[in-house]
Amino acid sequence: MTPQIGKLILFVGAMLVAGILVMTRKAWMGALAHGWPSVWRIAKMTVAEARRKRVLQAVVVLVVLIIASLNIVSYLSPVEQARMVKDSGLMSITLFGMLLSIFVGAFMIPHEIESRTIYPILAKPVRRYEFLLGKYLGALIILGVIVAILTVVLVGVLLLQAHVIGVPQAGQPDSKFDAAIPAVIFAAVMSYCALAVLTALIMLISAVSSTTMTVIGAILLWGVGSMQSMLYDLSTKMVGASRFVLWLFYHAVPPLQDFDFRTNVANGIPIDAGAAVQALGAGLLYIIVALLFASLFFENRQV
Repeated sequence: MTPQIGKLILFVGAMLVAGILVMTRKAWMGALAHGWPSVWRIAKMTVAEARRKRVLQAVVVLVVLIIASLNIVSYLSPVEQARMVKDSGLMSITLFGMLLSIFVGAFMIPHEIESRTIYPILAKPVRRYEFLLGKYLGALIILGVIVAILTVVLVGVLLLQAHVIGVPQAGQPDSKFDAAIPAVIFAAVMSYCALAVLTALIMLISAVSSTTMTVIGAILLWGVGSMQSMLYDLSTKMVGASRFVLWLFYHAVPPLQDFDFRTNVANGIPIDAGAAVQALGAGLLYIIVALLFASLFFENRQV
């Protein structure tokens, strides 16, 4: 069980998915073109519903206040404080983004079924896969707006710190600890991509299970995906069935930690473009496969 095996599995999986999509392109391209208006209407409905949830609004306001208050810490040197703000700010975006992804994604389909609000929608000329894709698109819009708001607040805090507190700027001895706004934005975008992957997997779970099981499964996916390196280290010390189970989890669960560039940004370490591209490619593959299986399972689900 080595990272090379993981790359081989990813490559073979990507080739298989690409081949299937090419062979069935006439079917799914025509279906998407015909169903796009329905998908977009359901996405807008999903966003409108989320805007009315006070809990979601309260959490966003809380995280904004947390990020905005990072400059209060005054016992650190300007350089250390800049590093702390970037690290804590990006960690807040990732952590609360994952929690909001679980909150938004886990309650979409099961709640619609339990409250019976799905029946009037499916009674219209709306296919089930259109309903599922619309919900997923709506979740991406919601999470995108939230991540954008938190990123703008973090960038504002860094700019305020640079001009008021006096963080060393480029060209000075500690230039690696400068505001690094582009790197911060890049790290936030990668965090959003991780949220897109997690949300697709949550949609897959919610297509076949209840709200409670979806939340539990989403938390497990988040935990395992965020600790892939620890999982790999444990697998090297196991034998027999335990080793196989860890091997299965290691290669089946998306490595969400590969989207985390917080340490690089906070410490001024150059970002590995190859690692970022590989993470994005794997994430896209997971999203496509998860939505395909979710559509198949939801098509046969009794609602």
